[in-house]
Amino acid sequence: MCFSHAAPVLLLPFIFAYYRICGTTEDRHAGFDIVGVLQRHSVIPLKKLMRLSAFLGVFYLVADYFWFASFQNLTVAAGAAIFNSSPLFVYCFSICLLNEKLVAIKVFGVLLAFTGVTMVVLYQGGDHAGIGSPSVIGGLMMVISAVLNAGYNVSVALTAGAEINDTSTLMIMMGMSGAFTIPAWLAGTIFFAHSPFPSLYEPIGFPPIAEGNLMLMIGTTMFVTNFIFLTFAVCWTSPLETSVGFMLTIPLSGLMDTLMHSTKFTWECIIGSVLVMTGFLILELSSTHPPTHHSHEESAEKAQLV
Repeated sequence: MCFSHAAPVLLLPFIFAYYRICGTTEDRHAGFDIVGVLQRHSVIPLKKLMRLSAFLGVFYLVADYFWFASFQNLTVAAGAAIFNSSPLFVYCFSICLLNEKLVAIKVFGVLLAFTGVTMVVLYQGGDHAGIGSPSVIGGLMMVISAVLNAGYNVSVALTAGAEINDTSTLMIMMGMSGAFTIPAWLAGTIFFAHSPFPSLYEPIGFPPIAEGNLMLMIGTTMFVTNFIFLTFAVCWTSPLETSVGFMLTIPLSGLMDTLMHSTKFTWECIIGSVLVMTGFLILELSSTHPPTHHSHEESAEKAQLV
C-alpha cells in the first residue's frame, strides 16, 4: 500500500523533464534546477504547496490503510458498496466546510443510501454474521475508510480547489504528496513489523514470488492512475460529484466476485446495494439542477448595478 502511495513521486522528474524539453527558454537552460522549474509552473508558492502536499499525502495514506486492511474479512462487492457511503459523509462535510446548502431531497438520498450501507454491513457475511463477526468488523473498518476518504476529498477541495485549477500545479502537488508518504512508509513499516498485536503484524519486504511482484506493479500503476484522475475530478468538479461517480464500482465488483470467486450474496445484501446506488443517484440528480428563474433575476440585477 505504501509503495503505491509513494509512487506518484515519480511525477516530479517527469514534470521537470517535460518542461526541460518543451518549456520556455528559461526552463530549457535551467540545468538541474528542478525547484526553480517547478516554482515557475506552480500558481502558488512552492513552500505552501509542500505543506499542503504533506498534509494531503499522509491523510490519504491513513484513509487507504483502513481500506486495504478491511479486505482481509470482506468481499470485494461488499467493500465497494460500503465504501460508496463516502458521498454521505462528503455531503455532511461540504455543508460544514464548503457552505453546501441543506436540501431535503439530498437528505433523503443520504438516508436511503445509509440504510443500504447498513444492510450490506450486517448481511454481506450471511445469516450467521453477528455484530462481532470478522465480516462485520471488516465492514466497520471500511466505513471508517469511507469517512476518512470523504474528509480527504473535501480537504482537497477546501485547500487546493479554490486556488489550484491548472494541470501543472496539481501534478506537482501529487508528486510532492508521494514524496511525503515515504517517511510515513518507513515509520509504519517499523511499527507494524514490531507490533505487539498479532492482527497488526506485517513482515518487512516485497512479495516472495514473481506473481506477487507483478500484481504489485499492476496495483501501483492503477493506483497512480486513480490518484491523478481523482485529484483532477475533485478540483475541477466537486467532492460530491466525484464520490458519486464511485458508485459504479458496486455492480462491477459484484460481477467480479460472482465470476471469479463464485460468491453468493444474500437478498438483503443485494437490496442494500440497490439502495446505495439509488441514494447516490438522487444525490447526483439533485446536484445537477439547472439554475432557477430566481437565480437569473439576481444575475440580471447585478448586471444592471454594474
